[in-house]
Amino acid sequence: MTTWAIIPVKPLRESKRRLEHLLSADARADLIHHFLDNLLAVLNETPGIDRILLVSSDTVVCTLGQKYGAELLIEAAPAGLNAAAARGAAHAARLGATAVLVLPADLPFITVADVEAMLRPLDGSPAPLLAIGGDEAEDGTNALLLAPPGDFTFRYGPGSYQAHLDEAAARLRAAHIIDAPGLRFDLDTEGDWLVYSGYVVGR
Repeated sequence: MTTWAIIPVKPLRESKRRLEHLLSADARADLIHHFLDNLLAVLNETPGIDRILLVSSDTVVCTLGQKYGAELLIEAAPAGLNAAAARGAAHAARLGATAVLVLPADLPFITVADVEAMLRPLDGSPAPLLAIGGDEAEDGTNALLLAPPGDFTFRYGPGSYQAHLDEAAARLRAAHIIDAPGLRFDLDTEGDWLVYSGYVVGR
C-alpha cells in the first residue's frame, strides 16, 4: 500500500475571501501559510503517509512544500478545487499510489492521530473504499481518502459531504465515516475566525 496525501492550495492572497472584511490579503495569506506549514509537519510525522503532493500555482506554496520534501504539481492557473483534486489523484496514481488522502490547507487543529484515523480503513477493509471526515455541520468535506485513487468524481462545494457519500455508493465503494476531532474545524466564516482567535488568545 502506497498512500499519498494531496493538498490543493489556491494562491494564498486569494484565500478566504469571505474574511476580507476582517483580514487583509496579506494577513489571510500569512494565516493559510501558517496552517499549511503545520499540516505539512503533521503529515511528515505520520507513518502511514508515504508521499505528499501539493497542487498549486503559488510560488510561495511550492517553496514551502520543497522545505518538507513534498512533490509539486504546478497549475498554470487555478482551476478550482475539484479539478485540482482530480489532477492530483491522477498524478499520484500514475506514480504508483494505491490510496490518496485529499486534505485542505486550512485545518489548524489537525494532529497525527487525526490522519491515522483517516487511514485506518486501509488496514482491514477491501478496496474500493472511501473514508470521509466532515466539517462540524457535516456539510463540507475536510478529509477524503480513496483507495484506489481512480474511478471517482470529486464533488467539493456546498453539500459535498453527502455528495461524496452518494458518489461512493454510485461507484460501489465501501464508505467509512471518520469522526476525528482535529478535522472537523476549518476556517471559512467570521464565526470560525472568532473561534480560532479565541483559541489563540487562550493559548
